Amino acid sequence: NFSVIDEARSNLGSNYNSLQTSLRLQNWHGLATQVGYTWSHSLDYETGELPYVPQDPFNERGEYGNSDFDVRNTFTGYLDYKVPVLHGPDRLVKGWEFNSGFSLHGGTPYTVTASSNVSGNGEGADRAVQVMSNPTQGVSHAIVGGSVQWFSPNAFVDPAPGTYSPTRRGQNYNPGYSAVDLAVIKNTAIVERVSAQFRADLFNIFNRTNLAPVGFAFAGEGGTIGSTLGPYLGNPAIGPGEPFNVQFSMKIIF
Repeated sequence: NFSVIDEARSNLGSNYNSLQTSLRLQNWHGLATQVGYTWSHSLDYETGELPYVPQDPFNERGEYGNSDFDVRNTFTGYLDYKVPVLHGPDRLVKGWEFNSGFSLHGGTPYTVTASSNVSGNGEGADRAVQVMSNPTQGVSHAIVGGSVQWFSPNAFVDPAPGTYSPTRRGQNYNPGYSAVDLAVIKNTAIVERVSAQFRADLFNIFNRTNLAPVGFAFAGEGGTIGSTLGPYLGNPAIGPGEPFNVQFSMKIIF
């Protein structure tokens, strides 16, 4: 009555290479800022999914491909500017400050799975065959009826029965992410040891639409995305990448 018996081993490795740069400016006329850029590439045989099942148990090295978290380009930074004292009433012109943080990076890889266990090996880990060199070619990525066609549904097909896909895992990429946030802060002294801080936090000020992944790490052959990143992560409206929104707050510091 046995069917499939798997053996799990930690016998394969990973490979990560990167170029990391940063530029920092500290306290120049009230301005402090830092930006960083990373150009990287990560490859492995599987990424943190245990137990991981290869499509062909007799060809472990056929699983070598881009890591699930392989993001090629990442650009992040912050800016903090303390506004010089202007002419006028102290409580009105003193204590102004602007903070901004931004993050821009490419998407993570996805692997398109076959519609069924076409190899017949009982594992159910078959990959689809990529038949278009660029699955997104000619796809507009427009939002239609609440969803986005990320790659052509004709770009992937099932392998022939009893065979394995030659397409390696993680060869195509999900949408990237971009958000710029801004905070306007006003600190006002009330008495010697008590002050009030009012702030307005503006999130995603350019109102960029940050789509959820078409699959992380696996996607179906249909290639559609049905939400933005916030709902995908379980944080609708307040999660990362949501539409432009503002939060006001005040606190007493003593």
